[in-house]
Amino acid sequence: MSRSFPHFNFRKRLLLLLIALLLAGCSTLHFLGFPLTQEKRFSEFTKEVFCSELGGNTLNLHYTVANPENYGICQEEVSLGSSDLQSRMLSLSACENYRTALRAFDRNELSASQQLTYDIFLDYLNTELDASSLVLYDEPLGPSLGIQAQLSILLAEYPLRTKGDIEDYLALLTQLPDYFSSIIDFEQHKSAAGLFMSRASAAAVIRQCSDFIKDPENNYLISVFEDKINRFTNLTADEKIAYCDRCQKSVLTYVIPAYQDLIDALRPLIGSGKNELGLSYLPKGKEYYEYLVHKTTGDKRSIEEIEEAIKQQMTADFAAAQKLMVAVDSTSAEDEWTVSSALNDDPVSMLRDLRQKITQDFPDSPAVSCAVRQVHASLQEYLSPAFYLTPAIDSYLDNVIYINPAEHYQGLELYTTLAHEGYPGHLYQSVYFQSLSPDPLRSILGTGGYTEGWATYVEMYSYGLWSQDTKAAAIAQKNRAFTLGLASLLDIGIHYRGYSLEDVSAFLTQLGFREDSARTFYQNILQSPGNYLQYYVGWLNFQSLCEKAKTEMGDTFTLKAFHEAVLKVGPAPFNILEKYVMEELDG
Repeated sequence: MSRSFPHFNFRKRLLLLLIALLLAGCSTLHFLGFPLTQEKRFSEFTKEVFCSELGGNTLNLHYTVANPENYGICQEEVSLGSSDLQSRMLSLSACENYRTALRAFDRNELSASQQLTYDIFLDYLNTELDASSLVLYDEPLGPSLGIQAQLSILLAEYPLRTKGDIEDYLALLTQLPDYFSSIIDFEQHKSAAGLFMSRASAAAVIRQCSDFIKDPENNYLISVFEDKINRFTNLTADEKIAYCDRCQKSVLTYVIPAYQDLIDALRPLIGSGKNELGLSYLPKGKEYYEYLVHKTTGDKRSIEEIEEAIKQQMTADFAAAQKLMVAVDSTSAEDEWTVSSALNDDPVSMLRDLRQKITQDFPDSPAVSCAVRQVHASLQEYLSPAFYLTPAIDSYLDNVIYINPAEHYQGLELYTTLAHEGYPGHLYQSVYFQSLSPDPLRSILGTGGYTEGWATYVEMYSYGLWSQDTKAAAIAQKNRAFTLGLASLLDIGIHYRGYSLEDVSAFLTQLGFREDSARTFYQNILQSPGNYLQYYVGWLNFQSLCEKAKTEMGDTFTLKAFHEAVLKVGPAPFNILEKYVMEELDG
């Protein structure tokens, strides 16, 4: 589940560090008479960037580290940061300063792990700065993945560890009017440039906001907070009542009005945009889509090359599915087709089963706890069927996976979903990587193609671990892959090729989709460009990297060694990941 806002926070105090670094150039600094090596300087630099970025956003800080004082972070004030145009431009200026300071280091004098951090950070900065002229093409709002939707969930799931956390949370609620005001400022600039979202998207955002505030007294932020406070054992009854009263007052005084202000500000802007279709119909829409795909997937190939890779995989999966169906048709109806209830659709049992079965192909990971919880009733309409809430990097031993009862997942579908979220998916990858004590800066560099691609890669692998109805599981895996591929292909079609609703409907109708399903499919992709690609294209990259490793290593190749190399390198764009994984395997 996403936990970060999409832009770096501009922090004035960082400039003092950058000036010092730039004045020093590549020479060795001295501190108390001892030389400060390139490695030491680089560690200080990445630490300062990490602290500066998190220090400007309390929500990001709290989700990323449990004990900020251990990192030297002393937050001056509780804040959600800002999303207005000026702040975004300042963020780009900060990125330029970061890049200048980064290039002042002699990469060859850094340790191997620092070189990896250097490469990832430079790639991130180059990607952002190459798209600096496209700032107004960004869209922070959206009916499901927009900030206004994600923020309400992040606030609801905000971990309350101490009384200080409670105070910070209550203070955050008071920040919503100012934060939403900054979003409104940005949307007004988009509108003036003719880049405001489509009528359908605006209507969906307004509807989502309206649903969120339609019953203020029973808003789920109030009930979820009460549940958390009641679980505290070091609070008196009076303290619990006082905190709950303050939360309710803050929700009614700040949160609800902030969402209403957003609704009121968006309504006059509807129709001010010049495009109701995909990104390609905007003046620089194709250029922005290329940036978006490269950023979200970590795949630097051209859109045409990615599109061709998707088509080839879909063709292979379709052919494999047909072959499997023929085999099934010729199988006795009594052969392997009785549904077993060995796991009883119990998530804990399924996670235990997955963890035991992956030991042959995956390295051992640290022993951690994992609680499986049901999504709060008031949140079930808004959340995914299941999700792993990434823990703070200094508190990764306690993990939580949420199951949404509203989806009624069971059997194979629940099993593979838990593989995606748990073992060997998000939980396993996150815990394994953090156990290596990587540079904290890596935790705030977006690498969706790696994280979601890995989870999709192991989800596909997990179909082969299902011990009941193995033939049905094999067919289900091909169907899952084909469906994700179809969504990704349509994403490119809508936003890069210019497919209309009519085009998509005609195409999907031929595949057996109903017209209303095709319309929903189209709208989901229209409102969230590039989202499906980080899952599917990420998966394709892991498959391709695995094949490359098999070819180069020959008889010495093992899946376990490959997976260990991938996990050790950690989240990175795929051109960087491939280089370091192959070096790791060559040993």
